[in-house]
Amino acid sequence: MLSLPREGFTIDFVAKLVRCTILNPAITILLAIGSYFSSSNLNWNHRSDALGLYIYYLTAFSLLLHLTDFLNTRYNNNWTTDPGWDWNNEIVVITGGSSGIGAHLAQNLHSRNPNTKVIIIDYVPLTWEPLEGAYTKYYQCDLSNSSQIRLICEQIRAEVGHPTVLVNNAGICRGATVCDGSYADVEATMRTNLIAPFLLVKEFGPEMVRRNHGHIINISSMSAFLPPAKVADYAATKAGLIALHEVSLRYICMAVLCTVLYS
Repeated sequence: MLSLPREGFTIDFVAKLVRCTILNPAITILLAIGSYFSSSNLNWNHRSDALGLYIYYLTAFSLLLHLTDFLNTRYNNNWTTDPGWDWNNEIVVITGGSSGIGAHLAQNLHSRNPNTKVIIIDYVPLTWEPLEGAYTKYYQCDLSNSSQIRLICEQIRAEVGHPTVLVNNAGICRGATVCDGSYADVEATMRTNLIAPFLLVKEFGPEMVRRNHGHIINISSMSAFLPPAKVADYAATKAGLIALHEVSLRYICMAVLCTVLYS
């Protein structure tokens, strides 16, 4: 059932509405069949013939879009399927999940299945209330500190298990020029936004590869392509995440998905 999204009436909603109606192959194929038999049994005029031709074009276009969606889905899933996904047993690690995108992701996961184990790694305590009965664990960690990352990862494996989904979402931005930014600000940004994701993939990736089951999601940004003023260090880290994603695609097993998203 198509419903208005929380963002309201947007161009995305209009596009989705069009795809579900006049560009829906299930509808256009029926229209094409009806047009064919009608033109065969009735003496149509020139205008009716043109309408039938438009219906055939619309049907072909909708089928092409449907085929494109299918191929995109298969490509994004490495041309394979993983029947092992069981959201009652999956362990999802989200960095920076105390607020923002990470918090919304955690809440959405639990709204779909409260049995999914959601692990939040963040320096800031949770700013949201976990769903009653949902499995949520919070680990405080300074992601700019590699020693803390190692200890937290060992603790997660011992207390919860090996994560099957890793969402590298945490990121900070100090907002200073290259000349004005302090050493501490630059190092904190680089370590939190780029080095931490590398280390977390190093910690949790091998078990995903061994089991040929998992998903690594890196949250990048459009600033990786068009850096705004005073965020050169932040933009550099987001570009680095894209490079990490490209390398992961080459070396991770086929059923272990790697996805980069742009905030």
